[in-house]
Amino acid sequence: MFESPCPTLPSFNTLSKSFSDPHYRLVAQPPETPTPSMKYLAICSSILLAQLAKAHFDITYPATRGDSFLPPASQWLYPCAGINATTNRTMWPTTGGSLVLDLHHPFTYIWVNLGLGEEVASFNVSLTPNLPYNETGNGTLCLPHVALPEEANVTEGAVGSLQVITVGDSGSALYNCADLMFTSNATLLTAGEGECVNSTGVSITRVEQQTDDSAATTTTTEASTTASSASATAEAADAESSANTITSSYWSEILVTSLVIAGIVGLDVIV
Repeated sequence: MFESPCPTLPSFNTLSKSFSDPHYRLVAQPPETPTPSMKYLAICSSILLAQLAKAHFDITYPATRGDSFLPPASQWLYPCAGINATTNRTMWPTTGGSLVLDLHHPFTYIWVNLGLGEEVASFNVSLTPNLPYNETGNGTLCLPHVALPEEANVTEGAVGSLQVITVGDSGSALYNCADLMFTSNATLLTAGEGECVNSTGVSITRVEQQTDDSAATTTTTEASTTASSASATAEAADAESSANTITSSYWSEILVTSLVIAGIVGLDVIV
């Protein structure tokens, strides 16, 4: 006999009327005995949800555009997880601001792009180097100052949106966005204080391409280092194109788990 790992509460939705008592009384129904297939279904569902959560990330600061974990939003959707721009914009310095991410991969590549305007059609300003950041470790990553390139021509009171792209061990690109208003009165977060504290084991390296025939190397950079300025339209397009390469490995895991769940449900119906 299989027992549910969670206690089953009795159902109180059945009312019975006693002819000897003028009042109604609640009658508790006995709990339904869990079947083996019910337990396996719960286990498989938990595994699937855990895999989905593991593969995602959050923008902690500036405020994310919306909850990209809840359908119909999905972090798989370019450019902003299927979430429209919001009027709840975070004040960001005109020279660039702080960025805090909550990362759920053992390692991930990170691109950061900017688009200007109320409704951004193209995130054509790259805020990362020619090649992305390579982050290692699960948890919080804070970049105290992600610099804006001069060619962005950001002025006082301008609005725009920040796009963060991550590519983890599955090779799949994930997207989140945050909406901004630029002002010289905005301040940076202080490294090592408040929100800007990196989790233990979290580090970041900047991937740099060599100009000679030697192989590309990575230069280790503290997570609190200022992100350097990058070129605009072409580099942003290259970054998004690279990040948009999606492998089938992760979807295969989801498909297999879904088939297992479907098989269990079908078996229970037959029995």
